[in-house]
Amino acid sequence: MYPWNFRTISRSDPEYESARRAAVWNGRVPDRYPELIAFPETDEDVQNLVRYAKEKKLSIGTKSGGHSWTASFLRDSGILVNLEKMNDISVNVKDCTATVQPAAYGSDLNVVLHQHDLMFPGGHCSTVGLGGYLLQGGFGWNSRKWGVACESVLAIDVVTANGTLIHANATDNKEYYWAARGSGCGYFGLITRFYVKVYSLPRGIMTSRYVFEVKDLDQAIAAMDAASNQVSPDLELVLFIGRDQDGIEGRPTFAIVGDALSETDAEALTALSLLHDLPIMKKAVKSRPFVSCTLPEVLKRYDNILDNRGLRYETNNMWTDVPTTQLLPNIHEIIKSLPPAPSHLYIVWWLPTRGRPDMAFSMEGRLFMSLYAISNDPSMDERNARFVVSSFQKLDNCRKGIQLADENLPGHPGKFMQTSNYRRLEALRRKHDPEGRFWGYMRVPPEFDEALHVL
Repeated sequence: MYPWNFRTISRSDPEYESARRAAVWNGRVPDRYPELIAFPETDEDVQNLVRYAKEKKLSIGTKSGGHSWTASFLRDSGILVNLEKMNDISVNVKDCTATVQPAAYGSDLNVVLHQHDLMFPGGHCSTVGLGGYLLQGGFGWNSRKWGVACESVLAIDVVTANGTLIHANATDNKEYYWAARGSGCGYFGLITRFYVKVYSLPRGIMTSRYVFEVKDLDQAIAAMDAASNQVSPDLELVLFIGRDQDGIEGRPTFAIVGDALSETDAEALTALSLLHDLPIMKKAVKSRPFVSCTLPEVLKRYDNILDNRGLRYETNNMWTDVPTTQLLPNIHEIIKSLPPAPSHLYIVWWLPTRGRPDMAFSMEGRLFMSLYAISNDPSMDERNARFVVSSFQKLDNCRKGIQLADENLPGHPGKFMQTSNYRRLEALRRKHDPEGRFWGYMRVPPEFDEALHVL
């Protein structure tokens, strides 16, 4: 029936619905139905798929790990290309580089690298596919020090809209390379392989956790804000607000967590001491400071928190540069309405202090906030969807932009790159994919629509 031998499922096949739903990590699967679901295994398979799509005038959505909460790869009509079979990893220890396929998990890469005392700034959730993670930017481990993960992408192999496989880097096919670092679900090609830089494994890995009652939130955030400019680049500083945390049942609490990935234990201790010495830490109802750990232990801890495949997620996020005093009234409103665990509000002191290379990724801020409403009850879907959107709509005057990792473009679109970069990206799309072989963004903010008027 098809000009290839790999697994392909059409809408009339009995296994179609199970395959469609299995592609989505989120338990809430949108009512969008591609005509075909294909499982290529090689570069040649992908080329054949794209050529077939061109012949039949079909558009393509690409899934690597499936962690897009909005399932941006799942569209009506066209082809869903499920890359789960394309997950190879190889490492060049001498050159400190790795070659990975899109469906490989960041945690899988770090398991391989750990054997060679190396590491990659993969995502905090272990089951995120590297394809989507790297395309949207890659906000992961030690990214404050090493940069967002897409900065470590040295080259790609990509199948273009006419079915040609090309190699792209900073000098060859550089428009494809520029767009691959930050365009996320709006990329105009299908990447089959990433070539990435890897790093020496940090030897001083240490974590501190402090849990507080909500009544101390304002004082804690003010203290962290005041200290944040002094935070070492190898320290991740986050605040996690949720219900029923750390054995404290029946009410919301917040946890301040510092994860240091330093060169030595002494450096990690110094980085975390800045946090520990804040007077507010004496008000913690529970604390575990300066806990030495290994990278696998850190990854496992976050896996236990974040790997909730099959639960029904609604999410929203924002970058902001405003003082936290402007955010606090709305944060308290969010806490009052926060659904049961594992729903949570996550705040990261990002403070980028380095320049970025010329690439599509171009949106970040002093603070990153993401809100998750999580349930296993379908009757809560609409309520949770309204909650995450309305909560951040009230902060629109504080919002600088959003991150494509946890985007809610259908419900609350925001700027995910600089407007000039978006204009440049769309000009390249018209040049390299004039027939719309690859799906673009489901929705963009008004300022992006207006920017296209000049093209």
